[in-house]
Amino acid sequence: MRSYFFLFIALLLISVPVLAQGFGEDVDFLSVEPRLSVDKVQVGTVFQVAIIVDIHHPFHINSNQPTEEYLIPTKLEFDARENISIGKIIYPKPQLLTFPFSEEPLSVYEGKVTIFAEIQLSDQFPHGETQLTGTVKFQACNEENCFAPSSEEFTIPITVVDAATSVNTINADIFAAMPEESSSSAMNSSFTSDELRAKAVLEKGLPYALIAFFIFGLALNLTPCVYPVIPLTVGYFGGQSGRNKGSTFIMALFYVIGIALIFALLGLISGLAGKQWGFLFQNTWFVVVISMVILAMAASMFGAFEITVPAWLSTSLGKSREGTIGSFVMGLTVGVVIAPCAAGIIIGLVGLVAKLGIVGKGTLLFFVMGLGLGLPYLILATFSGLLAKIPQSGMWMVWIRKFFGILLIGVAVYFLLPQMKHVYDLQGFLFGILALFGGLLLGFLDHAPGYTRNFKIGRAVFGVLLMLLGIFMTNRAIHSEPPAIQWVHYESGNVADLQRPGTPVIIDFYADWCAPCKQMDRETFEYDGVVNKAKQFTMIKVDCTAPDERVRAFMNKYNVTGMPTFIFLKPDGTEVVSLREIGFVPADRFLRKMDEVLNK
Repeated sequence: MRSYFFLFIALLLISVPVLAQGFGEDVDFLSVEPRLSVDKVQVGTVFQVAIIVDIHHPFHINSNQPTEEYLIPTKLEFDARENISIGKIIYPKPQLLTFPFSEEPLSVYEGKVTIFAEIQLSDQFPHGETQLTGTVKFQACNEENCFAPSSEEFTIPITVVDAATSVNTINADIFAAMPEESSSSAMNSSFTSDELRAKAVLEKGLPYALIAFFIFGLALNLTPCVYPVIPLTVGYFGGQSGRNKGSTFIMALFYVIGIALIFALLGLISGLAGKQWGFLFQNTWFVVVISMVILAMAASMFGAFEITVPAWLSTSLGKSREGTIGSFVMGLTVGVVIAPCAAGIIIGLVGLVAKLGIVGKGTLLFFVMGLGLGLPYLILATFSGLLAKIPQSGMWMVWIRKFFGILLIGVAVYFLLPQMKHVYDLQGFLFGILALFGGLLLGFLDHAPGYTRNFKIGRAVFGVLLMLLGIFMTNRAIHSEPPAIQWVHYESGNVADLQRPGTPVIIDFYADWCAPCKQMDRETFEYDGVVNKAKQFTMIKVDCTAPDERVRAFMNKYNVTGMPTFIFLKPDGTEVVSLREIGFVPADRFLRKMDEVLNK
C-alpha cells in the first residue's frame, strides 16, 4: 500500500509543472544569478559582471541574435542610474538546434549560460553600500510551443570605495571564461555569422585577406547567378576575328578589369549604404526584373539582337582603340549584370564594409575578388578568340550560343521558382511573366532586318501594351493570396458578437514571435480536411504579439499564456476543456478534435 502511495506522490509531483504549463499558471523558465569580478568596486575603474542564466529543462530561450526576425532576442539591460556607464555586453555562443515547429535550425541557449558585462562608476559616484539592478529579457519555448516574452530581474549589491582602496579579485573561475578581447567580442554581437567569418579573415592581415578573397571570387563561378557571364563572353569574343593570341589576351584582360571595377563599385556602394543586395532577392518584383534581364540575354543568344560596343562610343574613340576600349566597356556591362547577384552571396563582406567603414580596404578587396571572379573569363575569352580561327567554326559558335541561351532560360527559372512558392495565383503569375517578356522581345529586342519605320513604331506600342498587361497580371498574382480559412480577427467584445449563429467556435491565440504558430498556418491550416471542416465553425484568431488591456483580459478569461493555444467552444459558448491544445497540433489530430466538437 505504501508503494502505491509513493507512486501517486511521484506522479503528482511530475504532473504539477505540466499542468501549470498547460493551464496558464506562472512557469519557472529560468533563474538568474549575478556575480562580480571584485569584492569592492573602485570609482573610475572598470569592473566585470557575470549574469549566470540557468535555463530550466525542458525550455530553451532565443539567443541574442535569433535566426528568424519574428523571434524575440535575449537581452541584458541594466537600470539607468547617474554616474554609471555600461560598457561592453558579451553574450555566450548560441547553439543551432532543430525543433519540430521550425524548418530551419534556430539559434538558442539551453542549460546554463553566462552573459558578461563591463561597468564603470564615475569619480562622482558616492562611496558606500549600494545596488545595481537590471533585467534579462527573453522568450522561452519548449519542443511544442513558445511563451510570451518574459523577463527576470536581478540585484547586485556592491561596495563602492575610492581609487586608493585596494580590492581583491573574486569569482576567478567564472571570469576566466570571459573572452580575452572583450572589446572585439562585444562588437561582434552586432555582426551576423557571415560578417563574423569575413571579419575573421580581415583580422589575419591584408595579404591573407587578398589571397582569400581572390580564391573566394574564383569560387563564385560555381554559383548559378554568374552563369550569364559565360554566354556573354563567348558571344562577344567569338565574334572577334583577325587578331593574334596576344592581342586577344590584352582585350580579355581589359574585359576582366571592367568586371572587377564594376563588381567593386557596386559592392562597395551597397556596403557603405547599408543596402545588402541579398535582401532584395526576397522582393518578388526585384527577382522578376532580374529574370527579365536574363531572358533578354537568352534572346540575344538565339539571334534576336547582337551585343556589341555602342556605335557612338566606337566612333568617338576611333577604330585603333576599339578593341581594348570595347572589351573594357563589355566588361563594365557584364559587371553590372553579375555584381548585384554576387553581392547577395557575399553578404558578409557587404555588411562588414558598411559597419566598419573600411572604404579603402573594402574597395581593394572587392576589386581583387572581382579579379578572381573574372580569371576564368580571361581564359574563356582568349579561347573564344581562338575558336574564331578554327575552319568552319561559324555554325559551331551558333550552336554554342543557342546552348548558352538554354542555360540562361534555366537561370531565370532558377530565380523565379522560389517566388512561385509564395504566389497563390500561379497561373496568373506565369502568364504575367510571359506577357512581360513577350512585350519586351516583340516590341524592342527583335532587331531582324526588313522592318519599316511605321511597323517599328507599331510593334513598340504593342510591346508597351503587352508589358503593361504583364505588369498588371504579375502584380495581381503576387498580391492575391486569399486565406484558406476565413478567420475572424478578435479585437474586443465577446465571442457571441463574432460567432455565426448555431456554429461551434475555435479560438486561436497566436503571436508573430511564435514559431509553432507559423507552423500551424503553414501546415495544419492549409490541410484540405481542416479547411473544409472549418466552414462549419466560427474561426477566431487572437493576436497576442503585444496584447493591449482588452486582449490581455480575453487571454486571462481563458487562462492563456503559451502560444499557440486553441480553445474549442460549443455553440452555446461553453468550452470543451478536454480538447484544449497548447503548441503545434498536426492536421489529423486537429481534425479529430473538430469532429468531437461537432458530435457534441
